[in-house]
Amino acid sequence: MSKEQQKEETSLKGELFENLRALISLIDQLRDLGVSDYIKLPRIAVLGSQSAGKSSLLENIVGLDFLPRGEGIVTRRPLEMRLIHKPEAGKPWAIFENNKDEKFFDFDKVRQNIVDLTDKSTNGTKDINPEPIVMTIFSSDCPDLTLIDLPGITRIPLPGQRADIEKVTLDMAKSYCADERTIILAVCPANQDLSTSDGLKLAMDLDPTGKRTLGVITKIDMMDLGTDARKMLLGQEIPLALGYVGVKNRNQKEINEKVRVAVALEREQNYFKTHPIYSTIPQDLLGTKSLTTKLTNILYKHIKGSLPQIIKEIDGKIKDCELKLLELGPGLPRDKEEKMHTIWNMLTEYTDNLNNQLRGKYDYKIRSKDQSLQGGARIKTIMNKLYEDVSSKTYRASKFYSEKEIREAIKLHQGDTIPGFPSFDSFLYLIMPQLEKLKDPAIEALNEIFTYIDSLSNSILKRVFVRFPTILEEISEISSKVLNDQRVKTQSVVENLIDAELGYIFTNDQDYLTLNASIIPQEDEEKPVQPAQPAQPAQPGQATGQPGQAGQPAAPAPKQQPPPPKREEDPEKILVQELSRRIDSYFRLVVRNLRDGIPKAIGFFLVRATQEQMQFQLYNEIMKNSQVMQSMDEPEYITQERDTIKKTLATLKQAQKLLKQDPQQTFQQSKKQITIAEKAKTTANRFINAVKDAIK
Repeated sequence: MSKEQQKEETSLKGELFENLRALISLIDQLRDLGVSDYIKLPRIAVLGSQSAGKSSLLENIVGLDFLPRGEGIVTRRPLEMRLIHKPEAGKPWAIFENNKDEKFFDFDKVRQNIVDLTDKSTNGTKDINPEPIVMTIFSSDCPDLTLIDLPGITRIPLPGQRADIEKVTLDMAKSYCADERTIILAVCPANQDLSTSDGLKLAMDLDPTGKRTLGVITKIDMMDLGTDARKMLLGQEIPLALGYVGVKNRNQKEINEKVRVAVALEREQNYFKTHPIYSTIPQDLLGTKSLTTKLTNILYKHIKGSLPQIIKEIDGKIKDCELKLLELGPGLPRDKEEKMHTIWNMLTEYTDNLNNQLRGKYDYKIRSKDQSLQGGARIKTIMNKLYEDVSSKTYRASKFYSEKEIREAIKLHQGDTIPGFPSFDSFLYLIMPQLEKLKDPAIEALNEIFTYIDSLSNSILKRVFVRFPTILEEISEISSKVLNDQRVKTQSVVENLIDAELGYIFTNDQDYLTLNASIIPQEDEEKPVQPAQPAQPAQPGQATGQPGQAGQPAAPAPKQQPPPPKREEDPEKILVQELSRRIDSYFRLVVRNLRDGIPKAIGFFLVRATQEQMQFQLYNEIMKNSQVMQSMDEPEYITQERDTIKKTLATLKQAQKLLKQDPQQTFQQSKKQITIAEKAKTTANRFINAVKDAIK
């Protein structure tokens, strides 16, 4: 490889890691801002059972000896390690989130500080605390990664530990690893059956497809003689989409002898290169360096792929917070005039919302999940159902009377007059009970619409006056009173409409007047007599009898049939049928009138009047009632909620600003940002071609 090619590859490698560091720093800054409280952020969680070799693995990755060791659960708080690669750093150092001003150059003190912070949070017990310790390490040996070391999954509690330690450790692991944006580093010891690994089992439960789980096989050098981890590493036992990497950690003897991590990494590399089995396996599946490279690439792609959705979620959360703040409104004013102004604005908002609902206008502030008909559409449905069962053309009001009852009604109201003449009183006697039945459905429809509007009004009031529950009840009572006054007026109008139909029988309906002008049944019209046809002169050779037969005598004329006898009609039955028909016709006419008139009355005197008068009458009633102004106060929980939302909004807006600072770097991949593997392949091809040319 020429010097120029080496220089180009080094430049590309440096650019790749610079972009990776920028992305990881971006996520860390979002986490520092507190965005992770509202939106899940990409991270790597180290998962495994107790004594699976997690601590040694992490020290190998970092390149430093700094983690607490001992018996039982050593890691009793999640440890978030932010690793920052500093090529120019002569001596590595660490800082803790709780004291950013203090730098730790002595990593024995780092270990002790982790122990102290853990003991302090658990009051010196062996209990577990879910609050993470956040630590940043700057070193020339560590990669650019952020790792979270979780307490190991423990099945049997030790003395001084809680009895449900297994549930606690499992729940904590789930709380981190269930998130789709968390990469799971499942640590599995090679000297145990892979199918019984607690860490891998939990990882597969939370990530069934294995698309975000990377398996790490530890303690490879501690396997029984004659066995190896080849099938595990190649994914032939339990496959994972991200695969496996085998590592050789420091053993207990090396730890006791304080063998430096750098020396242990050299020994690990030599172990895999000289091993008869592992030397034949692809080397990118072996060693801490391979693991670090693989983790780096996975995290880089993971963050880059997650950022667009994170930005979308932040924007959505900001809109939700702004809408919620708008609903809560500003803080409570103290001046009386300002209070009145606030109430007036809220009353205006309430009446606008109510009017929009009743008129069916779209209001973005109303985000109801209820898909049923609401507002004016609901009222219209109630109106449409009024008299629906008696308005069809086939409905007969006279069906409630037998022929005998109608005959008796006719006789009852004939008095001492001559039979055969129709009586109007008979008609009234039969039609009135049927018309009376129209009252109850009309009043029920009115009450149903009133109840719905009152319920709708109260729901809007609760949303608008959520800040002031002390006056909500009084304002709700006033609005219900205004509505009830309109209901009483409307009921009077509705009853008058029905009374008019009952008290004055009249119609100008042309169809009714035409069809019911006579009580005489229409008989079949007599057929007109056809005029006699003149006799045709006989043709030569044709006799006047049978036509067409010359010389034949004429046939005798057919005898004329006598007309059928006329049916004898029962005059009283004719009156019964006619009276039934008139009852049906007039009842249908009244229903048609009321089915239009009553909804119009309800719509005008209740719905429209409420829309037009509610705000004015509410304001007048509140002005008369000084107690409303005096009791206007905002509860503490509303103030706290507003402050919390303001804090959340400020955090999210800072995050939004941070994400938009360098969109070119964050969202667009430069043409030069190709993977090291791709570049190495290109370089190798060039070398092979050069060798071929030299041979030729």
